[in-house]
Amino acid sequence: MPSTPRRKAPISGGRPTGAGKTSGSLVRWLLLGFLVLSVSGPFVMHSKSVIITDDHFINEAPRVSTPVARTLEQSSDAPTERIRKPKSAILTEPPAAATVVSTTPPKTVEQDNDADKDSDDSDEAATPPQKVEQNDVGKDSDESDEGQKANADAKDQESKDDESGDKDDEEDSNPTKDATDALIATSKAGAVWQNDHDMVHIIYSRFMQHQPNLVKLGLARLELFKTFCFPSISQQTNQQFLWLIRTDPELHPTLKDGLIDALQGMPNVAVIGSNEVKKGSVDRGWRSENATGDITEESLFYGSMELIQSYHEAVDQRTLLETNLDADDGLGLTFVERAQNLTFARFQELAASKQTTNLAFDRKDAWINLCVGRHLEWQFYAPWDKTTTKGSLHVGSTHICVTPGLSWATQPHARARFVKQHHLVKKNTPACDDPKQAKAPFLGCWVEIPVPGDDVMAIRARTPTSTGMNRVVMSESEWTPEEEATDRESWPLLDPSFAIPQPLVETSHKYLSDHLQDLVEENLKGQCTKDHSCSEGIKKKLKALFFQGGKWQNKHDLVHVVHTFHPFSALAASKYFSFEAMESQTTYEFLWIIYVKDASSNYVYRNQMTKRPEKSGLDVLVVQTDGPVSSTVDFRSPEAISIFSNHTLLYGEMSLLESFHQAAQTRTVLETQLGANEAITKTFVADLQNETAKRWQDDANNDKSWYYHCTSEYYEWRPFNPANMEEESETGFWNMVTPPKVEKCVERPGTTRIVGPKATLPSAYDALELEPCSPDEERTGCFVDTGKPDGARAMIPGLVKDKNPLKLSPRGLSLLVANQKNLREDVTAAFNVYMDKPRVRAIRDKMKKHETDTIPEPIGQQPADSSSPLESTRNLETSIAPARSNLTVTTALDTWKNDYDIVHILYSRFMQHQPNLLELGKARLELFKTFCLPTISHQTNPQFLWIIRTDPELNPILKDGLLESLQGMENVAVIGSNEVRKGSVDNGFRNKKAIADITPESIFYGNLDLVLSFQEATAGRIVLETNLDADDGLGLTFMETTQSLAKTTFEKIPSKNGWFNFCVGRHLEWQYFAPWDKHTDRGSFELGSTHICVTPGLSWATQPNAVPGFTVQHHLVKQDTPSCKASNKSYLGCWMEVPAPRPQDPMAIRARTPTSTGMNGVKVSHEGDWGPKAKALDDETWPLLEPDLAIPESLVKSSHKYLKDHLELLVAENLKGQCTKDHSCSEGIKKKLKSLFFEKGSWINKHDLVHVLHMEVPEKLNLSKLFISWEPVETQTVYEFLWILYVDPNIDQDSMNSLMKRLRRSPLNVVAFQTDQAPTGSFRDAETLTRLPTRRLLFGEMSLVQSYHEASQNRTLLETSLRANEAITKTFVGDIQNKTFDQLGQFGSSDWYYQCVSLYLEWRHETPRGVPPAHGFASIAKRPSEHCTDRPGTTLITMPEAKIPDGWTKEDSKPCGNEPRTGCYTQSGERNGARALLPGIVDVPIAYQGQGGLERVTQDQPNLREDLHENFAVERYSLREMVKTLNGID
Repeated sequence: MPSTPRRKAPISGGRPTGAGKTSGSLVRWLLLGFLVLSVSGPFVMHSKSVIITDDHFINEAPRVSTPVARTLEQSSDAPTERIRKPKSAILTEPPAAATVVSTTPPKTVEQDNDADKDSDDSDEAATPPQKVEQNDVGKDSDESDEGQKANADAKDQESKDDESGDKDDEEDSNPTKDATDALIATSKAGAVWQNDHDMVHIIYSRFMQHQPNLVKLGLARLELFKTFCFPSISQQTNQQFLWLIRTDPELHPTLKDGLIDALQGMPNVAVIGSNEVKKGSVDRGWRSENATGDITEESLFYGSMELIQSYHEAVDQRTLLETNLDADDGLGLTFVERAQNLTFARFQELAASKQTTNLAFDRKDAWINLCVGRHLEWQFYAPWDKTTTKGSLHVGSTHICVTPGLSWATQPHARARFVKQHHLVKKNTPACDDPKQAKAPFLGCWVEIPVPGDDVMAIRARTPTSTGMNRVVMSESEWTPEEEATDRESWPLLDPSFAIPQPLVETSHKYLSDHLQDLVEENLKGQCTKDHSCSEGIKKKLKALFFQGGKWQNKHDLVHVVHTFHPFSALAASKYFSFEAMESQTTYEFLWIIYVKDASSNYVYRNQMTKRPEKSGLDVLVVQTDGPVSSTVDFRSPEAISIFSNHTLLYGEMSLLESFHQAAQTRTVLETQLGANEAITKTFVADLQNETAKRWQDDANNDKSWYYHCTSEYYEWRPFNPANMEEESETGFWNMVTPPKVEKCVERPGTTRIVGPKATLPSAYDALELEPCSPDEERTGCFVDTGKPDGARAMIPGLVKDKNPLKLSPRGLSLLVANQKNLREDVTAAFNVYMDKPRVRAIRDKMKKHETDTIPEPIGQQPADSSSPLESTRNLETSIAPARSNLTVTTALDTWKNDYDIVHILYSRFMQHQPNLLELGKARLELFKTFCLPTISHQTNPQFLWIIRTDPELNPILKDGLLESLQGMENVAVIGSNEVRKGSVDNGFRNKKAIADITPESIFYGNLDLVLSFQEATAGRIVLETNLDADDGLGLTFMETTQSLAKTTFEKIPSKNGWFNFCVGRHLEWQYFAPWDKHTDRGSFELGSTHICVTPGLSWATQPNAVPGFTVQHHLVKQDTPSCKASNKSYLGCWMEVPAPRPQDPMAIRARTPTSTGMNGVKVSHEGDWGPKAKALDDETWPLLEPDLAIPESLVKSSHKYLKDHLELLVAENLKGQCTKDHSCSEGIKKKLKSLFFEKGSWINKHDLVHVLHMEVPEKLNLSKLFISWEPVETQTVYEFLWILYVDPNIDQDSMNSLMKRLRRSPLNVVAFQTDQAPTGSFRDAETLTRLPTRRLLFGEMSLVQSYHEASQNRTLLETSLRANEAITKTFVGDIQNKTFDQLGQFGSSDWYYQCVSLYLEWRHETPRGVPPAHGFASIAKRPSEHCTDRPGTTLITMPEAKIPDGWTKEDSKPCGNEPRTGCYTQSGERNGARALLPGIVDVPIAYQGQGGLERVTQDQPNLREDLHENFAVERYSLREMVKTLNGID
């Protein structure tokens, strides 16, 4: 795509004098003339420079200002041309000045070339500028010193203008050019940041991101940008801000030029070619180093890089204000001034309050949201005027913080945690002025930007160009007289409040009207681009804009009717199949007739059959009948519509039917048969109509044809698992049906009869007897296949006959089960049919609740009311628990109650600090519903409160899934909080702080009164608190047993000061892998260790007077606390095991899976030692699951399958979540996780590269102590490389044993050879394998080396050299592979070069003065004489056809230039290598730049050691061991 040259904004400062290419002299005369009139004439107005309508604002000196004046007025008979207000010059001084002058210049008129330029020039505009006397404004300013200085400066400037006037006369015939430029140059918007309030203000806008080539839609949005957004920003009364507009880097030149042209002359704006989304609510906003990461010379389409850099540099130690503004919205002309004043005033008020409270210092850590209050919404339609030429104005809702003007204000040291979703700001954030505000002042609150009187602070364009179509008024929308009155009152506000004249809005309205269908079609096309919702609801709204229903219409001149018979039993299925599919059609030019049975006696049936069509946007008729007209009857015949009358028509108009029926008499008719439980692809109607129209166009003889058109293949969905027709499947089961050729196609979903306008159907015929159409004959009474899967059908028992029961071999069934994810995605994308768990559950509920119609039961299916194993689990009888009490299983809890007079709290946590790790969250939710929820919901004693804390910003999908799974449970509360609560600290639940994070806003599910009643009940009572991870479970008698034991135990202590721990004894651990069965579909069980107190079921019991000193770490409880049986201080700090009903019964279950945070005890493969006892234990355990834990085996299998299907995604997200808050960030855990999806044994690389890491292991190296390369290599973020170790034959036996031990545990593709030195030459050479014979192989498989060698022959090869005493950063391999892949297009096929590190760390076991510090001594290597290729991690990169000359050494290489890269080297520019300087192996003299250099390095030791730890995975204990070992050597 040709690129448009970047145009930079003027950096001289000031507002531009105009837009477009109008006469320069005219504009300058207008500007200067207007300035003179403003300060000397009757237009002068007085106002405070800071708005005084808010008590928090600071009063300043009076400001002389002018209203937004009009110097060019249009007469009533003048042509309606675009009026664009030029950007004004502002003459202002800092707040300390006594007088501040603000001027707004006149508008100009952009005219056609043939228009009379003088016709619209007013007398005032044509008047030459008059000399301005300072005395004219002296009455208001008292002629302050500042004012006199400004006057003198103006005279000096005037003198300079006279000197250069001749030159200007020659160029522009205007003697005032320099004078005008001087006025503009005094504007506050300069080449560098400056701000009167010493703050940095950024405005963010986006334009056509991810939609660069939707030109028609883009032109419409550009029109709105120039009408609503641009005037309101360019005319701000305060221009001390930076406006950043991000647009797609590949934006179409037409749009790019239009956008940049609109901004010409505006200096404080930058247009960035970037699809990144930046705002102040995430990642510290503009303060982040990444805030300008996408702004480069190449990506800057318009603006000044110097200005951007100055704004970014200025943010340090200053207040930051960031504002959002969509490109089709606008802000009030005083918005920037008000927002900055309000922020300044609020933060000043905070500082003053801290001084009055004698705080030592102001930490400057405040952060608040600014929200727009009263604002307007411009709608394309006016419901009260269908012929409107200007649209309508409405007052927008203020119950949420709307996007235009949403601002984030932060002080320099703020740790802001803004609510990201704008519509939740007011819901989840307190108001700053709320006296009940519990937080510290201005540490996360919102404040509304004040406006005077009935003025407005923002305007939103609600048009068919909108991405979300939210609140877009349609032409048929209902309205009230009050709304019409608001519209009339609002138009006069546009010009003075936003600098938007009404003719400009009318022009935009006309543009949208003229291009409506084109821009709507492109908006539809853009709905599914990146960062857009792809919502069918939005698409439906858009299609309704240009589809005028109510009568027949068709661009192909066809008549298309879809017939659907809708029995009562199809209510749930039709909602998700036929309705979803029909409403998602890409064209609405058809009539849908739905035939229903007598619905008068069933309200639900009747209501859905009338309400859903009303919302559909389609031409729909719902008719009540015992059955549809025979499918062989032609729609054109009177018989076809004989059942319709005003009495039988439940929904729709008879006129619609008559319109289609009349049109059908002389046109080709398409009649599609679609079951209520069937669906067709979203493009089905359009494709079929296009194909039919083309056929008729190509051959006019088709007028007499009639034939059937049916799908070749179709999808089937069943609510049951095909392997067990009684077993429910959570999302149902999809399969593709490919009917045999002999099967008649007319019974398939979406079969359509096509009848030409002159065709005559037989009076009676059997469609099932029709034969396939012949290619050479006229299509009369035959059928054709579509050749693609255009249909889908829900196989609902009792609704349809299952004519194609699945008869699959175990192998075939296994393959089909494995393919379910792909099938679901295909159906969702093609049909908009999405079967998730709630929908499947709804269908099953309908199946069980309602009787089916009298249709024969499907062949091979179980009765619809058959119950599943899971359902039987939900109805467990009380006899399953031997220690069962008399308590009932179900209880309606609204307040605390307990038969033992105990308060029992159960704590769980779910996805805290990991709210948007969606795949990991889904997997954990799956385990929660399988292992945790059943065991708690089926407790024999439900008298406890279960508090589940989750991240406040939890992804809605996870949040909805969690809350839905808990439906019906009354003793549970889900809290949006990242707090961690347990009974071992702060007096547990007795402390009021225990529920400080539980508020009406934070409680996602449950009863706040119930929570409060439980805490109130703690006074004077025993409190029992239990821990349970969200993927673990408890024995069904756990609550009953622990409460009973606590009661009886504490009865022995009259002083009521007892406290002890409960620990679970015998418990199960479910592993994803089974060592004895690599193809397991259910995992395996083993007994958990009981030498520690495990987390599931760990409980803290306290009496009212107890002063507990619990051991906090669960694994130390049994070590640091005596057993209650052996304690000499009975129950004053001891632990007791929870007894099981029977010795073999488990009291807890733990899920040990790849979703675990700590991965402790988690098997990462099927490999491992096991014996007959382990297998026997597993076999004995499965029968215990359901009676002891209420977990059916089928549920475990389902979870196992889910983990298997999503393993790589959830492991990748678990890796990503390791270093979030409250998580360990352990390299050992990461290594375990990476080994789960990295397949060892052969070459593999996502970039199609071959990467080999060569390492020589010398004789003198103590491998158990000094082998520092190991951890950095094993902790690489990418494992797609081969690691070859070349081990010296003379190495000692201890080192060899240490090496072999580590190699056996390594997750890498690693081999070790015993050889004196690494082979010379390229790994690609044919001699490589001969230099590495099998007889020298110490570890690994030769086939692995051969696999990499073979792959290297025709691929780019990377060879990294690394010594055993050297290290590379954890991202080294990933970074160099990514960089090489990205640059492949720049290289020739025979290029080869070295990539080496720019800097690296050096480590010694002693300081330069010979002192051995505990962790050694680190420094940054600075060796100018050292060749680049001698540094750690140097990598030779060779293209597939590269040839390295014989005898070449890397020391022969020179720096790479612009010529082809052949035998040269480049530097990474990063510090990604490290080297340990070991005596006798690597001895390098220490060199520092004098004593000062040594002192600086000594002071920097903590940072350098942290660098080694964080970036190289060199642990501190490793450094200590090396120091000890090396000191022993010396």
